Amino acid sequence: MSCHIAAYKHLPLTVCLDKAGYLPTAVSGAYSGDPASNEIPVGAVFGNVGSYSFRCAIVDDKVREMEYVAFTHPSEGWVLGIVSSIELQSAMDQEDAARSIYSDKVHPFWTRVGKVDVIGRRDPNGKLTRPLTPVPPTTKVFRAHSPFLSEVLGLSLTRDKGVYMGKISNSGVDVVLDPEIMVQRHVSVIAKTGSGKSYACGVLIEELSKLDIPVLVLDLHGEYSSLVSPNIDPEEYRRMAAFDVQPRGLGDRIREFSFGDVSAGRTIIGLDVKGFRPEELLDLMDVKNVGTNASLLYNTFRKVKEVLGDDWDINDLIAALESDPNPARWSLVTGLQHLRDLPIFSAPRTPLSEVVKKGTVTILDLAGSSLDAQQIGVAALVRKLFQARKEGLIPPFMLIVEEAHNFCPQGASTITSEVMRSMASEGRKFGLGLCIVTQRPARVDKNVLSQCGTQVLMKVTNPNDLKAVISAAEGLDSRMADEVQMLPIGTAIVVGGGVEAPILTDIRVRQTRHGGDSAKIGYGEPDG
Repeated sequence: MSCHIAAYKHLPLTVCLDKAGYLPTAVSGAYSGDPASNEIPVGAVFGNVGSYSFRCAIVDDKVREMEYVAFTHPSEGWVLGIVSSIELQSAMDQEDAARSIYSDKVHPFWTRVGKVDVIGRRDPNGKLTRPLTPVPPTTKVFRAHSPFLSEVLGLSLTRDKGVYMGKISNSGVDVVLDPEIMVQRHVSVIAKTGSGKSYACGVLIEELSKLDIPVLVLDLHGEYSSLVSPNIDPEEYRRMAAFDVQPRGLGDRIREFSFGDVSAGRTIIGLDVKGFRPEELLDLMDVKNVGTNASLLYNTFRKVKEVLGDDWDINDLIAALESDPNPARWSLVTGLQHLRDLPIFSAPRTPLSEVVKKGTVTILDLAGSSLDAQQIGVAALVRKLFQARKEGLIPPFMLIVEEAHNFCPQGASTITSEVMRSMASEGRKFGLGLCIVTQRPARVDKNVLSQCGTQVLMKVTNPNDLKAVISAAEGLDSRMADEVQMLPIGTAIVVGGGVEAPILTDIRVRQTRHGGDSAKIGYGEPDG
């Protein structure tokens, strides 16, 4: 054992190192407050100190990066911070390092130095504030006590009233988000392929279902039908105790629809073309609402209604156009015939109250539909649901859009682009939540992505996608942005949802069976 004072010359501490250079003893110091988890400091402030961050001599080798700490400010009281980085500082030079290869008499004495970013405290009005003056050197730093951590970060909701996404990494504190904020201000779930975005969406759906908030999922790959079944995977079952959850299938809460596939009990969604205005049909046909085409369709609508009243269908509209002498009629006739032949306009009408119903998770399976049918069908359905919500005909709900870059692409326009942009900008007024799920955020309309007030960010490595994430996520600093590139599967940075600062979160184990596992190639397995 070797004791040194010079290594911490800014601090009134005696630091003892074992032969390996570690710090086996903690700094002694009296403490009697609640914000710290115990009375033993994990370190102390030294060097040049700023109000945003400071360096801390760490004397507890169990302290990890992204761990929360508490310290006292001379005038502000207890303040929360986070250890954003840790490095080992040593006086060894290259000659010492070289000699250590051949001699065990060279002892690599080092010290742990952490960078602590200041988060702040709650003022008497409950507002998160950061001290505007720095703490003095020698200020002791403690592990943050869970209640203090929850209070400062805004994690005040209990599981029965909020969306329980998991636990803060390295702390065990529940991450419970505000469902009102999530629905009103939208959500994005972003991760590269295989990093767990569909799994995290499954957790979100389970939680919204628990609160009886209706959910509509645009399921492009048939991943979400597994929500009906409980999660009995042996490995995941062993991990459930850590998150205090049990297997639970959603069973009769699940309703499955499609745009044409009637297998496995799915119902084809049908809409009546009479419910659409001429300009909406032009959008569905991808025809600009200007010029001869537009005026011809408007006039034909008026004539058909004058003659037939409300007793007409799309075939009457087509027939009226075919009899019109205007040569521009044929592009409209072709477009309307295409709409007529799609299942969504040829199937019996589906009441929208059956698609969005309190306590129900509706899965719209798009796996068996062509891209054209997906685009037109989603645009038509979401338009009608948006209008129905405005009129109070259906309850507030969350629309989850998987592979969102296909439905609201950046720098391009699809049939669904306009309605997605409208939902993002206006949906919050009507309790219509949008959840954008994508592996390529750079390809998602930036105006849509920027409207998402809650972000669940998992591993992202593409430079363009990182830029899109950083520009869209409020409060995501450069340290957290770097962390996004290194996140392990199942860990996310959660921003928003009523939480005051970005939180490194271990996503909880799903209660329902996950249907998004990658296909096995069967290499080395026997045939049959």
